[in-house]
Amino acid sequence: MSIIHNISKFFKRNTKSTKPEKKIPIHEYIAKRVKQDNADIGESVAVEEKRVVVKNSNVYMSIPLENILTNAENIVVGDFNREESLQFGKAWSDKRDTLKFDKDGMMVLSAPGSK
Repeated sequence: MSIIHNISKFFKRNTKSTKPEKKIPIHEYIAKRVKQDNADIGESVAVEEKRVVVKNSNVYMSIPLENILTNAENIVVGDFNREESLQFGKAWSDKRDTLKFDKDGMMVLSAPGSK
């Protein structure tokens, strides 16, 4: 066998071992009522990274996906750190309303879900 063939086999083997990151189906989490212990805590308005952003009157919370118990007609969440969720929600709200510019002064448009 040639050296090129062996090198090719080596790289093919390494690419198969890396698992692609599973993409979150965002549309399955947006515009649903979010409940905890049968109490309505808000409406899901966005998904960022591995968190669902929930709006409740004037406050935003960002709840980790791992705390979601069911996702059907409503999203039902279990226990989560409310203070941390409020902090992440406020950061998301502040970032959402911020325009970004490059070094030449041109506005940078980012794709949904990107940083």
